[in-house]
Amino acid sequence: KISKNNITSNGLIKIGEALQINASLQTLDVSNNKISDDGAAAISECLKKNNTLQELKISENNITSIGLTKIGDALQINTSLQTLDVSNNKISDDGAAAISECLKKNETLQELKISENEITSSDSDEDW
Repeated sequence: KISKNNITSNGLIKIGEALQINASLQTLDVSNNKISDDGAAAISECLKKNNTLQELKISENNITSIGLTKIGDALQINTSLQTLDVSNNKISDDGAAAISECLKKNETLQELKISENEITSSDSDEDW
């Protein structure tokens, strides 16, 4: 657990590089840092190659729909992640739509925490 450490996207890029070859870590908690969309992109590259990480907590990191879309792309390939916490970020309707598309292909994710973002609700069929 390395939450609340002011880790920036540069720090997470280094962690992501290590996780691409790591074969034992099952949980990564980098919540409440400053990783933003660049850090989310680094994590997405890790998720494409890592097959042991089961839980990823990246809440409270100023991640927008751009970062979540990259993570969603990676989750279409990843076969190990079971829990993803992206709560309390800056994810909008576009990010929610992107992650919903990922969930159509991903067969391992069991829990998605996405509360306290900027996702709106609507009864319109035009919205996701």
